[in-house]
Amino acid sequence: MKHFPDINEIKLLEKNSQKNGSGIVYEELLGIWKFKYVWGKESDEIKNIPSSILQVLSARLELKSKNKEDQINYEINNSINFGLLNITFTGSAELKGIRPLLAFYFEELKINISSFPVFNKELKKPEDKKMPFFSLVGISTKDNWLCARGRGGGLAIWVKS
Repeated sequence: MKHFPDINEIKLLEKNSQKNGSGIVYEELLGIWKFKYVWGKESDEIKNIPSSILQVLSARLELKSKNKEDQINYEINNSINFGLLNITFTGSAELKGIRPLLAFYFEELKINISSFPVFNKELKKPEDKKMPFFSLVGISTKDNWLCARGRGGGLAIWVKS
């Protein structure tokens, strides 16, 4: 059975990552990460309703190597499914700093029903100061989880599939 950190363990990981970095490296992030839990900005309790909804919608984050020469850039896909409906945001991401931050932006929104595209829209890159990011708090390659805090202050755990 997988061990997920509780909020106190996460706070310790976060404090350490702010001071010394999380030690998370490029290769560890590659793959598909399924959403597991979310905590609010100032909360010690898992937000059960949003967590359950995102689990039912199979919310996931996928990070792929963008090119072999540049080991900090990713293609990022963030998607949900509801039956045959799939909504996917696709864009670019990069690791920044020692903590590190995973800064990203979405370039395209795609909506499909089954494998049939029904909507596709290019998205504008936000200004640097408004760029979304995840502050990477901790990772367990043994239990396959990743913990990060978003720009808005929420904290989440994903499980690698």
